[in-house]
Amino acid sequence: MKGIDRRMFVAGAAAATCIGRPAVVRAASEPLKVNAVLANAIHWVQFAAVEKGFYKDAGFDPELSVLQSSPQSIQFILSGELHIATTQPETFVAAVEQGATDLAAIAAPTNHCDWVLAGARGVKTLADIKGKSIGLSSLRATEAWLTARLLEQKGLKKGDYSFVVGGTSPAKVAALEAGAVGAAVLFQPTAEAAIRQGLVPLASYQNLRAYPTILYVVKKEWAAMDTHGKRVATALRRSHEWLWDPANREEALQILAKYAKRERPLLETVYDQYFVSGKLYSKTGAIERAGLRAVLADMAQDGSTFKVAPAPEKFILVPNLGGLST
Repeated sequence: MKGIDRRMFVAGAAAATCIGRPAVVRAASEPLKVNAVLANAIHWVQFAAVEKGFYKDAGFDPELSVLQSSPQSIQFILSGELHIATTQPETFVAAVEQGATDLAAIAAPTNHCDWVLAGARGVKTLADIKGKSIGLSSLRATEAWLTARLLEQKGLKKGDYSFVVGGTSPAKVAALEAGAVGAAVLFQPTAEAAIRQGLVPLASYQNLRAYPTILYVVKKEWAAMDTHGKRVATALRRSHEWLWDPANREEALQILAKYAKRERPLLETVYDQYFVSGKLYSKTGAIERAGLRAVLADMAQDGSTFKVAPAPEKFILVPNLGGLST
């Protein structure tokens, strides 16, 4: 997303059709500032909520800004620059543990990984990773811990490779092409694009345990005001349901293409992974407690934030404020 300023917003314009619209639409719209990685398919639900007018129906005027990093996202929601912050769960949990107790997770677009471990040129198998580095978005997050677990299942020990911070998926692909790393964890649709460019998929994460790779976070105080939380939850749930309807496939692909800037055949593959064959995308946006509990257990084992894992309920917005959870 080089060249896109975080204050450059993509505002929702398309109104939803009359079918399925709420009986009463609020007369006035409030600003709703949300950030996301516009190139990542995992935020499809946000793109649809804007484009189909689900946020507008809930009384909001949505503005999507570019996510730079999870720590920055947390800073922005604490300062009031965001109403819904996109963040890795580990960064959010650490912030709450360090005193940001007004924050709570309202939803998760997926509860399972859509990641692919891709090899650099010349790296054809997992055995070729030995002695090389692996690019990650973060070194102290479940991305690192799940990768270590996956490789251990394949017979590789931690001393056989090293982890380095590689940035976003496009930056990791550049590092792969340059030979700066031997492999990297890529998110969709960048992963599929890299594979089509000739990089080898070494392993998939989708069959590992549940894990909410991204959480949407709000302030509890804001969620309680004027039913903000409930209205956001309603819009997100409608967006998930709309995406899962096969009748909306064509329009859903057009929406993703607008944001991800990728060609149609590639996005069709991601659609099938999310909604048809892999069924990785959440049907409601609800945060699965089992997945969040596993994240907290990983963090406790790491020991840098806490030694004993708290209950997942500590971090989830309660249902009467609009929290989507199971």
